[in-house]
Amino acid sequence: MDDGAVLRSSLREPERFGQIFDAYFAEIHGYAAKRLGPDAAADVASQTFLEAFRGRGRYDASRAAVRTWLAGIATNVIGKHRRAEVRGLATLVWAVISGPQHGRTRAGAR
Repeated sequence: MDDGAVLRSSLREPERFGQIFDAYFAEIHGYAAKRLGPDAAADVASQTFLEAFRGRGRYDASRAAVRTWLAGIATNVIGKHRRAEVRGLATLVWAVISGPQHGRTRAGAR
């Protein structure tokens, strides 16, 4: 049975999705690690498969192979991760530059 058929059958038998996970997790993890480093790779790969499982009913074999479909989902998850990192760093910078001046308390006393 090809990957597309396994994915379609997982709509009736959700446990069949495990075959897709087993076949592609290492590849998706490696893809994420190359782009974000090893610390974030497991989270990104896990999120990719969670989103794939939830969206497996929308998979269209005429548009892409399962591998390509998963890589697209991973690319989106990586983008979300990067945007969240940038927002977090921007918030940290804003907090540092707009915080109390050196040597002053909140009330402005020395």
